[in-house]
Amino acid sequence: MHMHKMIEFNALNHPGVTALRCGDQTLSYAELNDRAERLAAGLQQRGIAPGQRIALLAKNCIEYPLLLLASMKLGSVLVPLNFRLASAELSGILRDSQSTALIVGDAELRAIADNADSAAELSARFTLEDSASGWESFDSLLDDTATLNRYSGGSDSTVLQLYTSGTTGLPKGVMIAHRQLSDGYIMTAQIPPRLQVADTGIMPLPLFHVAGIAASLFWLCNGLTVELMADFNPVAVVDGICRSQGCDIVLVPAMIQAILAFVPDLDKRDFSPLRRITYGASPISLDTLRAAIRVFDCDFVQGFGMTELSCMVLCLQSADHQRALAGEEQLLRSCGRPLPGCELKVVNEQGEEVAPGETGELLVRSGTTMQGYWQQPEKTAETVVDGWLHTGDAGYVDEEGFFYIRDRVKDMIVSGGENIYPAEVENVLFAHPAIADVAVIGVPDAKFGEAPLAVCVLAPEQSTSDEELIKFCKAQLASYKTPRQYAFVEEIPRNPSGKVLKRVLREPYWQASERRVG
Repeated sequence: MHMHKMIEFNALNHPGVTALRCGDQTLSYAELNDRAERLAAGLQQRGIAPGQRIALLAKNCIEYPLLLLASMKLGSVLVPLNFRLASAELSGILRDSQSTALIVGDAELRAIADNADSAAELSARFTLEDSASGWESFDSLLDDTATLNRYSGGSDSTVLQLYTSGTTGLPKGVMIAHRQLSDGYIMTAQIPPRLQVADTGIMPLPLFHVAGIAASLFWLCNGLTVELMADFNPVAVVDGICRSQGCDIVLVPAMIQAILAFVPDLDKRDFSPLRRITYGASPISLDTLRAAIRVFDCDFVQGFGMTELSCMVLCLQSADHQRALAGEEQLLRSCGRPLPGCELKVVNEQGEEVAPGETGELLVRSGTTMQGYWQQPEKTAETVVDGWLHTGDAGYVDEEGFFYIRDRVKDMIVSGGENIYPAEVENVLFAHPAIADVAVIGVPDAKFGEAPLAVCVLAPEQSTSDEELIKFCKAQLASYKTPRQYAFVEEIPRNPSGKVLKRVLREPYWQASERRVG
């Protein structure tokens, strides 16, 4: 199934329903479809062909889903970019993706793009704000005269290329097609309660994340009004909930905590329109859940997924949360059970499936599994073996089929929902003249679940400080990847083959916790 066909259906049958809202801007379904058609024709007039990549560097805005819909009609591939990236990181991804065009949001992001070498090499560069030197106005693409030669490719044509950092420090472009998205749409539609046409879906998560863009797309397929937030603001989230007629929202636990902590007079607000809060990226504490259920009085659903799986594939349902509140608190440490169309198993180092309760790596088989990593067939073959995707998460399955994460097979750190690969940070720190050796690990963090800590060995007769290293990293890395904590040691532990024993480094920080990740 082609995903944009469902949105075109809504434009025909619910033309006046508001499809998108962001701040003061709105588009009805008829307006969204018409503008996407014009945008696709304009891009085609500029020489953008099916299969070519269009990169987008912007915060959440109406143009984001508009460009996705236009790209689907045209047959091109949208490459959403993390707006927190440093210029060097942005340049690497633009070069790797072989993007034909770049569309950028505000002046601040345009400045980052101007400092990215590969961005300067692109001839097709557009800005969502007024045109600037070297940039054309995005509105100039909305062609009123051109006729779109609609793409007629199959459901296996790539729609999105989302970037996730690699364990070697190099980014990997995850290719997702119509087929993966439509399977995800069907799977997640089974999660109650089901929302209705003209209900609202509130999206404060950035759309460069798979959770943000997939949920927003699925809401549009259902005929909802998708309310996009450029930045997370707890008061604005609450205002959006209260003024809706019925709504769904996707959050991370840190956002739920922020709403509970920083929005005044929560007990006086009317949250009756709120049907469901879907959260993910980290588990929720029992105290936070109790407080949130008392305040919001709605269904809570936890989703487990990853970029390579296109959307959530495991789900801790609302009924499971109620069981936890009734005494089965261990369920809150679970990621849930597979959604329809998804299978999971836990295997040992020999690839053999283990019994319930035994720890191993989680493998997932699902129709939502990515097409592969862009131009990295070896990495694809390592990650997806015989149809089973190796998640890199270590844990166990109980007798009821609930999966529990205990640790991570890979070194990846998940901080506030953002993936951080230590090798990428280590490569930067190794370039500092005062650092002779370094290992980056994840340590517990009350706000973000876990945060990066750099364990450093100083070079002879060298000295540095946390502040200096933070400044050094921020010049080359996105802010969320930059360690704020540093530990200086005489030697980093290694095994006989020279591999860093990160489990040894992490142990003092996690010894009080049953779960070794945030």
